Amino acid sequence: MMEINRSRNVTSQPAPTRGEQPALKQQLKGSQLQLEVPLNSAKVTMQTHVRVSKEDVKTAEDEAKRITLAYVDAMEKTHKALKTSLSEFEKFKTEQANKNPKLDLSDLDLYQDKEGDLKLNSGKLSASQITDLETALSGNEKLKDAFTQLHSGIVEGLQLKDSYQYADLNASSLNGSIRLNELTEQYSKQFHFEGFGQEYKTLSERLDVDAGLFGHFLFEAMNPKIRTFA
Repeated sequence: MMEINRSRNVTSQPAPTRGEQPALKQQLKGSQLQLEVPLNSAKVTMQTHVRVSKEDVKTAEDEAKRITLAYVDAMEKTHKALKTSLSEFEKFKTEQANKNPKLDLSDLDLYQDKEGDLKLNSGKLSASQITDLETALSGNEKLKDAFTQLHSGIVEGLQLKDSYQYADLNASSLNGSIRLNELTEQYSKQFHFEGFGQEYKTLSERLDVDAGLFGHFLFEAMNPKIRTFA
């Protein structure tokens, strides 16, 4: 039998006799193979150090604060514009219903055309009735200003959230895509009865939230895609 010792020298050992072989087998059965890690094995580590100056950190923090403050300011203006638009539009519908009780204004909605003029749509009124109502609506500058501000505020908020994706967007890009009542309804649906926003039960309560929460639910209401004119 041969054995390779630690010095890698091959030495000869006398072969076991017949009487020694059974004892050798028993010894081998009871033995265990053990692997030893070389004592001189090296542990490889790699560290990456990225040096950022205090000036860079401060610049990034200042920019983040600027964007946050600008976003809150934009949402406060947009919030006010939405509430004013809803209030003025409701007044308009009440006035028109009083003048002509036969008009069904239950699904009447408001939008802007490409030129920014106020337009109406309804599935329950004729084309001539819509035209008459639009003529009566055309002199409502308070509603037009508020609804225009709503468009501008949404664009500003989107650009502050993602300046790259919405770089080419402007207020007129949304003309025709925003229906006042439709947007408000979708906004209200974001307040789930179980979970985030559940404490706000009525539309009035949901419209009377802080600017940050308003902005969050407003843009959730506009997902997954904002329709724009080509």
